[in-house]
Amino acid sequence: MKIKSSILLAIFSGACYAQPQLYKHVDKDGKTSYSNAPLKDAKKLDLPPLTVIPAIKLKAKIKPPGLSDTADNEARRMVIEEKIAGEVILLEEIKKEYNKGEPDRLGSERNYQRYLDRVQQLKDGMAFHEENIRVLRAELQSLGFSQR
Repeated sequence: MKIKSSILLAIFSGACYAQPQLYKHVDKDGKTSYSNAPLKDAKKLDLPPLTVIPAIKLKAKIKPPGLSDTADNEARRMVIEEKIAGEVILLEEIKKEYNKGEPDRLGSERNYQRYLDRVQQLKDGMAFHEENIRVLRAELQSLGFSQR
């Protein structure tokens, strides 16, 4: 019995120290390649041992004491509504500058392409903020609230 356990111990202890060898080879054009097989004129690299850290197992979400689900949802609702309000303000600013598809041309836009680029940025910005508002409202509805 002791012989079997000694053999198993030797096998498992050797396995944790086994690291593949790595070789570095520089060819005549100066290109460097790395391999686990030795090539002609390749140098053996001595790398430090690998450190293995086990993954952290997360437990269920821990809630602070005293907060119920409804209080947590209410706090999330308030945050989401604040974000929606901020997005609406940004969207209105862009719409005002967009001026129903005819934004004023700036003095720095002598080149017509610059003007067209800015108009496209305004269109993209409006689409971006409208999508943010849509996603935030959907999240609010998933919590069981409707937009006020």
